[in-house]
Formats: sequence, structure tokens, C-alpha cells
Amino acid sequence: QGQIWQQAWPEYNPKALRLNQVILAVQVNGKLRGQITVKADISEAEAIKIAQANIDVSRHLAGKTIKRTIYVAGKLINFVA
Repeated sequence: QGQIWQQAWPEYNPKALRLNQVILAVQVNGKLRGQITVKADISEAEAIKIAQANIDVSRHLAGKTIKRTIYVAGKLINFVA
């Protein structure tokens, strides 16, 4: 044990810094309509599918045609209708 100044520095562990899940903001026409929690390595297609299934987002997309989808990995999805 000894004194604090005799202790070794902590070891670097890259696995401890890696996130398993991320929270994506979901926007419709630039306005925040919901958030989804997904795996950090999710594909764009899977993330969009989950976002469209979100009840808050689907309510704002009802009856609208999606003209463009903007996906920023690990940050947000924006549906332009």
C-alpha cells in the first residue's frame, strides 16, 4: 500500500472509453421530434428504420412524403418532408 505518491499510475484501457450505445436526435423538417438509443455501430438503414418506427416521429411524418433523409452517424437523423 504505502503512500499515495508511491502508487502506480492507472493503466490505459481503450475498451473503457468505447461507447456501446449512442442517443440519436431525430428531427422532422429541422425540428426535434424524438430521440432513439441505438448501438454505436448501427448502420444508416437500420437507424432510419428504428427512427421511423418511433411513435413521436411517426406522428409527425403521418401523411407526408419524405423527400430527403439526412443521417449524421452517432448524432442525428433529419427527415425532410
